[in-house]
Amino acid sequence: MPVPTESFDLSSALAAVSQALGAIVCHIGFLAAVHGLILSTALGGLGFVLLKKGRPAGRPLLVVFKKIAIFCLFLMVPGAIALIASGHLPAVGQLRLNSVGLFGFWVLVLAHFCMEEMNFEWFPAEK
Repeated sequence: MPVPTESFDLSSALAAVSQALGAIVCHIGFLAAVHGLILSTALGGLGFVLLKKGRPAGRPLLVVFKKIAIFCLFLMVPGAIALIASGHLPAVGQLRLNSVGLFGFWVLVLAHFCMEEMNFEWFPAEK
């Protein structure tokens, strides 16, 4: 049976895991939140225009904008702190994020929330 030459150091393993988790939360969370905030702002502008024209879809779009914008701002906090403190986001190794993928993700999320909010407002549950 082979004898290990190095012993396992739990504290260094936990430090490496916490550093990786912090980098993922700061970097990926910040980039995802920026893309979500961009799309939710566009959705809010569309909702505002529709509301001013008297269309019934304006109010649900503004409600979804508010919810997603608050969530994205909350998600951006760790990355913004890291960006202000060190001047750059923490490195995440070989991971490459694509804006097309992030925009596609947020389009799906926003479409789901918009349809859910419209369903909630236009077809109230009968008691």
